[in-house]
Amino acid sequence: MTVVRWKALERRVIQHSPWRRIEDVTFELPDGQVRTFSLKKEGRVVCVLPISRDNTVILARQYRPGPDRILDELPGGGVEPGETPEDAAARELLEETGYVAGRLLPLGRPLECAYSTIERHAFLAVACERRGAQSLDETEFIDVIEKPIDAFVAQLREGACTDPEVGWMGLYELGHLNVPA
Repeated sequence: MTVVRWKALERRVIQHSPWRRIEDVTFELPDGQVRTFSLKKEGRVVCVLPISRDNTVILARQYRPGPDRILDELPGGGVEPGETPEDAAARELLEETGYVAGRLLPLGRPLECAYSTIERHAFLAVACERRGAQSLDETEFIDVIEKPIDAFVAQLREGACTDPEVGWMGLYELGHLNVPA
């Protein structure tokens, strides 16, 4: 069997909040069935794995309503109109943590899931130094913490943060993933 692109028959976007839209798309499947799928309609975002000069992971501790938990997360957010993803990553890192990267390295564009249109850009920020105060949005309430890399790996293995693939991508780039013999 050859996999083919499905034919979209109808699209309807529903605005759920200022940050979230859902698009119901009715497709004709390769076998002729007609089915509707709900897609998260999301824009361009960045996510950063920041590593301090002391080789710790800089995280944004905040409450997240989806999992209904306080999580230690990677800094990130939306790309503003006219802004490059690199500029957005540097801005979000500074705004959420007060840190500036010595170097900002692009890691790629991981997909969110099979039902999201998000365009997420992943970055590794190394040699980060605190250079200022946080400048948080009106709905952000963040404590900045630093965590040893081993503790961050344990957190990723527990599934205790969003954007885990960005964490794994950055750790791979740094050479911190070991395969037991």
